[in-house]
Amino acid sequence: MPSLSLSLNVPGFPKSNSTVGSFFRSCLRDLKNTFVAHRIDIHEKEAIEICDTAGDFYLIPFSIDDFGLNEIKQICEDFEENHPLGRFVDVDLNDQQGNTVSSGKSKLCFFCREKPAIECRRENAHSFDELRTFMFSEMAVFLGCQRKKQIIKKLASLAQQAILAEIALTPKPGLVDRHSSGSHSDMNYQMFVDSTEAISFGFDELVREGFAFQNDDLTKALPRLRDIGLQMESAMFEATGNVNTQKGVIFLMGLSLFACGKLFSQSDRFQVGEFRNIIRGICKDMVRNEMGNPSGKSHGEKVFLKYGFSGARGEAESGFATVFDFGLPEIIQEKQLNDESMTKCLLAIAANNNDTNILFRSNTEVLNRFKNLCRIALDDFNPANYDALADVCKQENISPGGSADLLAVTTFVWSVIQADKQKHFTF
Repeated sequence: MPSLSLSLNVPGFPKSNSTVGSFFRSCLRDLKNTFVAHRIDIHEKEAIEICDTAGDFYLIPFSIDDFGLNEIKQICEDFEENHPLGRFVDVDLNDQQGNTVSSGKSKLCFFCREKPAIECRRENAHSFDELRTFMFSEMAVFLGCQRKKQIIKKLASLAQQAILAEIALTPKPGLVDRHSSGSHSDMNYQMFVDSTEAISFGFDELVREGFAFQNDDLTKALPRLRDIGLQMESAMFEATGNVNTQKGVIFLMGLSLFACGKLFSQSDRFQVGEFRNIIRGICKDMVRNEMGNPSGKSHGEKVFLKYGFSGARGEAESGFATVFDFGLPEIIQEKQLNDESMTKCLLAIAANNNDTNILFRSNTEVLNRFKNLCRIALDDFNPANYDALADVCKQENISPGGSADLLAVTTFVWSVIQADKQKHFTF
């Protein structure tokens, strides 16, 4: 059968190290995707892959029922030419007799890019040391960019999944879910889904900002975070007809995504302590600076003026204390993310959260009654206790929206921890 091979043009010896090996695996993944995209029938079970100091090498037989060898050779050349570091890559094609299928084209030297590579080799124009230093440096930069792209994509996806999981959780006391609008006459489930889609453009941008941020003073990140957040809010209002569905989660999830970007710019592993420290650093003295002289314009500021509870700002300044002290332990105890674990998580958060959404609609007496019913429903988890909690929300026309936002953040953090265990952030 004809065969395809992948190798790298590494001068000198040894021809492989950790950087070269990671680059080779990246190229191999891309090459396999190219095979699939062009419907080339490769025989994966017969593939040979060898990675050692003599060089990383992959060889695989394939069928040519639908392609001629010259057509496949062109696909291989296109792969090399379109890859950012394609001059480091050799995708070779051999016919059924083992003869190399060549295009006859001469390739430029990847170092000087002035002469054909064969001339530079013949003339010893460049030393092995300078060629290897250049090649390994370029590979490292490429892999760093690939790592960053993949982490940004993963975190943005986890954020959207977490928000949608909170929205879809049914039933929820006083909150919009799949079957009810709860205590909200101006919102429904589809509006939240539309709103989430509308704000999702900002998720990867927030992670990217975290990667790029270099200032030791983390509070300097706030203006950029607010700028992105305001763009997301505008998109939300446009999608909902000026109904505020998710301002709270935009703020809290925005901080979470930025903090993850900052953390992963420095480490390959998710560290809860460092994540919380970054959040605290960004929001240092936020309550005092922003609510010391509140204008009373926002719901949160009105509640702060009346009751002294700091809401989402206070939660952020604490490094998400309610999330880590009460919400996350419930999911960890259940060891999986499902309707029951998320419901228990919501109850644990709501039982310990001075939810400003509830206070804006009622008073501390109603809030304390609600929190007590949440504790009862959590300690004796059954439909009757949960229904009693929902009945109070309906009677008092209250909605624990702040707790719902913290549930989304808790779900996100849990998902990041699980992804970290599976080494999705390690390349």
